[in-house]
Amino acid sequence: MPASTWALLPLKSSERAKSRLSDVLDAEQRKQLFFTLAQRVILALHESRNIDAVAVVTSSREVAWFARSLRARTIMQNDDIGMSAALEAALQCLHTAPARVLMVPGDLPLICVPAVDALFDAQTSREQVVLVPDRRHEGTNALLCSPPHVIAPCFGNSSFARHLEATRAANLVTRVLEIEELALDLDCADDLEYLWGMR
Repeated sequence: MPASTWALLPLKSSERAKSRLSDVLDAEQRKQLFFTLAQRVILALHESRNIDAVAVVTSSREVAWFARSLRARTIMQNDDIGMSAALEAALQCLHTAPARVLMVPGDLPLICVPAVDALFDAQTSREQVVLVPDRRHEGTNALLCSPPHVIAPCFGNSSFARHLEATRAANLVTRVLEIEELALDLDCADDLEYLWGMR
């Protein structure tokens, strides 16, 4: 097993988060959803037997306080520079380089410890990148890199295809995993309806 594994979780300020849900949730509901989801993700990462440290990347003091209350480390940014840029900057800030890094968004409502551990258990010693796509195979809901800088994170629109392209261009040994509990993120009203339909 690698000597050290970190999980990195980029979080916006609560006021800016989940703006695409403004048609179905008011500002207070979106804020509550943001923190509820983030807490679920942080706790699942903490409880994984494969993760040695959990760090939240944010420019928000409120979010940093929240993260520390859940025993997560914080990597502060001067501005909200977007998920990929925040993760790239965070990787540069790690004082001791871990053997591998798991990067995940903070809005996975079904995440659980067995799902997180399944991702690590599926990785062989040869595989440098493990990707978990979202349910539409458009976004990336988990990116495990060994070593951490093997590819640059490129989250956002069509990130799954862009991550795959980056691994192919670098000739990296890569695995794509379908994990249902990690496949759903809450970006838009359709995602909420999908979640409600599962219950």
